[in-house]
Amino acid sequence: MNFCFSVGEMAKLSGLSKQTLIYYDREGVFTPKIINPENGYRYYTPDQLEELDSILILRETGLSLKEIKAHRKHRSRSSTVEVLTAQKEEVQQKIAHWQAVEKRLEHKIASIEEFAGSSKTETVFVECGKEYLFAQKPDQPAGLLEVDIALKRLLRDASEHNLPFFYQIGNMVAEQNLKAGQFLQFSYVFLPLEKPIPGAQIKMLCKPAGLYAQTYHIGNYQTMGNTYQKLLASLTTAGYEIAGPSYEYCIFDCLTTQTSAEYATKIQIPIIKR
Repeated sequence: MNFCFSVGEMAKLSGLSKQTLIYYDREGVFTPKIINPENGYRYYTPDQLEELDSILILRETGLSLKEIKAHRKHRSRSSTVEVLTAQKEEVQQKIAHWQAVEKRLEHKIASIEEFAGSSKTETVFVECGKEYLFAQKPDQPAGLLEVDIALKRLLRDASEHNLPFFYQIGNMVAEQNLKAGQFLQFSYVFLPLEKPIPGAQIKMLCKPAGLYAQTYHIGNYQTMGNTYQKLLASLTTAGYEIAGPSYEYCIFDCLTTQTSAEYATKIQIPIIKR
């Protein structure tokens, strides 16, 4: 039994738990080479130290135990290159994914911080840059229920197309509906995109650059009309008129607050001087 290692000793050398090594043994991935016939105790040989290192390297690359077992059974130089190349490509895809998530988080944090530093429900006039939107029309009668359903479809389609969208959802109210006071009659739901998608077989709108009237609605959507009426009155007083649909951006929702009374929606309407 000289120069052999018990499960406990191998655990200390490798930094793994005894339970993990026993699991590897049970799964046939890394099995002690020596079994004492008198007491059934199992021992690893010195050459298995390097063997375990190679298994842990493969584990770190993201291979499952089943994949490691299959590779080790028929491993060769060429098969190892093939496995490592495939894992490299998968890692690159994950890096791209998490980089996209990082940008979405930055955008979400910025929108919350913008609200914290804003004049809240006061009307302000801001210059906005061009923005690309992945959009869909809600089903008729295009009320709040239809918008919720359309947003679920939109998020599903955005994920299926792997679109570079932010953690931001929004609605649009057409200009004619704003003028008619139909503030809960929606024309589109949308997701702002990080960049346009050339040639994509999707509905993409462009929010034009220009001057916008902006305010925040605090509370649930059923009371949105009060905020719109105040906003439109401010436009009239300042000598502006509506020049397009409104864009509503959800800032605070069930992700950030426990009650709809604390929901916050940013409203922007393109305007021109009368």
